[in-house]
Amino acid sequence: MDVFTRDERYRLTDRTTLPGINPEEVPVLREWIRRHGAAYDELRFNVRVGVGVQLAGPYPEKFKADWEQRTRPKPDLIAWNPPNAATLVEAKVQWQNDAVWQLLHYRDLLLDEFPHLNVDLVGVCEAYTPQARILASNSGIRLFVYGFPGDLPLAAATMEERS
Repeated sequence: MDVFTRDERYRLTDRTTLPGINPEEVPVLREWIRRHGAAYDELRFNVRVGVGVQLAGPYPEKFKADWEQRTRPKPDLIAWNPPNAATLVEAKVQWQNDAVWQLLHYRDLLLDEFPHLNVDLVGVCEAYTPQARILASNSGIRLFVYGFPGDLPLAAATMEERS
């Protein structure tokens, strides 16, 4: 797990990479951190939730344990305020329905391990489909949309909405 405190968030907003984040998703997540990161005591990357794949067979126990750990699901970011407030943040270039299900799955896995948490859900993206925006809203996900002119084309549905 990579942890950055509120005072260290400047180290994240100037970077072209973030720990464990796909490069194409970095700009939207970095922008969310720039705008909202100060509201959290810690920003946690590479946190694993749930159970990973359990290997059967004649593998060494160390290999089995490592495999199980590496195959556990990994949310993009958990913004944390002690003692029990967590915000799960999922970044996508284009927010589609599967991103909603992915974030809800992460929430359920996190609550299975830590049922005392109060978990908020946040999606960040450059573009979205209208159906995914509605689904996110109905699922309790706050969606933040950040545009970066000239970087990437917008989804067709988003371009229509902006006209």
